[in-house]
Amino acid sequence: MSTKKTLLVLTSTFPRWVDDTEPRFVYDLSQRLTGAFKVMVLTPHHAGAKRIEDMQGMTIYRYRYAPDSLETLVYNGGIVANLSASLWKWFLLPVFLMAQLGWIIRLLVKHEICVIHAHWLLPQAWLALIARKLLHRKVKIICTSHGGDLFALRGKLATRIKRWIVREVDELAVVSKAMQSKALELSPDLKDKIHVAPMGVDLQHTFIEQKQRSREARLVLFAGRLVEKKGVDTLIKAMQKIIKQDPEVHLKIVGSGPQLGFYKALTNEFELARNITFQESVSHKELVQCFASAAVAVFPFRPAETGDVEGLGLVMIEALGCLCPVIAGDVAAAHDVITDNKSGLLFPSGDDAILAEKIIFLLNHKDIAKKLAKAGCEYVISKYDWPVVSTRYESLLDCSG
Repeated sequence: MSTKKTLLVLTSTFPRWVDDTEPRFVYDLSQRLTGAFKVMVLTPHHAGAKRIEDMQGMTIYRYRYAPDSLETLVYNGGIVANLSASLWKWFLLPVFLMAQLGWIIRLLVKHEICVIHAHWLLPQAWLALIARKLLHRKVKIICTSHGGDLFALRGKLATRIKRWIVREVDELAVVSKAMQSKALELSPDLKDKIHVAPMGVDLQHTFIEQKQRSREARLVLFAGRLVEKKGVDTLIKAMQKIIKQDPEVHLKIVGSGPQLGFYKALTNEFELARNITFQESVSHKELVQCFASAAVAVFPFRPAETGDVEGLGLVMIEALGCLCPVIAGDVAAAHDVITDNKSGLLFPSGDDAILAEKIIFLLNHKDIAKKLAKAGCEYVISKYDWPVVSTRYESLLDCSG
């Protein structure tokens, strides 16, 4: 009987406790890899979370980098968004990096780790490579870039570091075709080690059609982190135009993040409080109910001023799994999921007038909306269901040879 090899997962996005509302794609993938590996996860600590615990066959280590009240660098929007929103958090960054590096070294020394799966180029893959060099270990390092690390960090130093990481890791996975093109700009000669390998969604048991619920005919939904690249301000502006034609349309914005205050202020400025409600992040079960109730889900992605742009948009896949029609901003990564007028609708990013037209069209043409959602659902099941995705990652992470 063969003994499982040990996989160390490095991430800055991970549920802090049961039913946490933070994105859980790293958790879901890592848990599905427990059949092939002994899985350990290293992730930042947060007030109220356990330092070390077992979760569904995984051992979770959460490293401290500040007192509880100051451990605010990572969650509720992500590192890049939090650094942009609060300049004082830059003072946390050196301690955060050193704490993570120290724990990587500690775990490599203590355990027979065969492979490291680092989510994000910076800082996880970078620190993993430094630890490997310091310890002179042969441990395999696979990095998955999710978007912000590849698109947003554009300075000369950051670009040089990213180029070094791409050259040094054993394999680089990116979650969309658009990201593959961007990664190849860093190292055009390394095409064979840069793979498109998206994260997945549970499209068999969780994000599925809720047949017992009926959709609210005039309900528009946004769900996701409230950060600039999600483009929620475009959607709020579109609502100004929509309610002039149909005052009964209502927008529900589900999520939290550093832009929440700005979006609420914009809603009040445009006198849209009657037509727009905000609901902070919800559990997966509650999110499914949101998609099951909405007439259309809108994801108005656009590039942020920092250059950050959506890497894939798993939330589109979640919506389509629930047979909710989708409209998305026309960023490159959206094309991996949405074929315009076939599996959803696309609109020019930032154009609130055209977005308003598309929303009104789908609200008034439910037969077309239903047809688009059905085609989108069939497509995402074939490409993004977890069994398909986890099998791909088992192959990439294999260290038996």
